[in-house]
Amino acid sequence: MDSSQSFREQVRRRRRQKIWRLVKLVLFTAASAAACFYGWRFLHSPSFAFGSVSIHGTSLLTEADVISLAGCGKGPLNLFNASTSRVREALSHDVRFQNAEAAYRFPATLQVSVEERQPALYVANSYRSYLKLDYNGIVISVTTTIPDAKAPVLAGVKCGNLYLGDRVEDEGVLQILKFLQQLTPEAQQRIGEIAVDNKQEVKLQLSGCFPVRLGKAQGLAQKAPLFMTVFNEIKDKNIKAEYIDLTFAKPYIKLLPKQGAV
Repeated sequence: MDSSQSFREQVRRRRRQKIWRLVKLVLFTAASAAACFYGWRFLHSPSFAFGSVSIHGTSLLTEADVISLAGCGKGPLNLFNASTSRVREALSHDVRFQNAEAAYRFPATLQVSVEERQPALYVANSYRSYLKLDYNGIVISVTTTIPDAKAPVLAGVKCGNLYLGDRVEDEGVLQILKFLQQLTPEAQQRIGEIAVDNKQEVKLQLSGCFPVRLGKAQGLAQKAPLFMTVFNEIKDKNIKAEYIDLTFAKPYIKLLPKQGAV
C-alpha cells in the first residue's frame, strides 16, 4: 500500500514539474516575443536617432534632404528606417545629377555620392528664355536671361519648346556639345560665344581674342583635336589675327594687316 502511494506521488510530482517547465517555457517565449516586438518598435521609431549622413560630389544636397529622401521625414536619421534604394530612385529623377549612388558604410553611415551635371551651353528656346544644357543635351535649367558665364552662349539656333529635364534633339546642337566636351577646361573657359549662320557654318569667339571658323555643324565633334592643337599653339602668344579658319584639315590664320601698310 505504501509503495503504491509513493509511486503515485512520484508520478504526480513529475507531472507538476513537467507542467511547471511548460509554463516557464510559455512565459519565457511570451516575454521574449514582447521584448522583440517592443524592441523592434523602438528601433524603428521615427524619434530614434541612429547613424549619420555623408555626402560626396555636390553642395546642392543637404543632410536634411538625404534624410527626407531616405524615408525618415524631417528627421532624425534612423538607419533602421532609411532606404538606400529610395535615395537612389529619387536622385535618378533629379535633373541636377547625372549619376547617384547611396550605400551603408561601417559602422553607421549613409553615404551618398553624386555626379553633378555640368553646364555646357546656353541656347534660346521658343518662349523667349534660355536653356542651360549639359554635355548630353539635357536641360538643367530654364531662365529668362543668361545668369552667369559658366557656359558659352549659342547664337543663331532655337531649340523649340523644351522644359526642365528634356533632351535636345537638334543634331547640330548635339554636335557642338560633343565638340565642347572634348576640350580642356582651359579652352572651354576661353569660349565666350558660338554662332551658327543660315548656312549652318559654326564660328566661335575666344574671349579677348579673335573668332575661329569651324565649318559645318555636321561632324563638328571631329574638329576638337585640331582645335586643341591650334589653341595650345596660340594661347600664350600675342597673335594679331582677323580670324582662324579650321574649316579644312589644314588650319589657316588670317593675320591683321600691319599698321602703316598700304
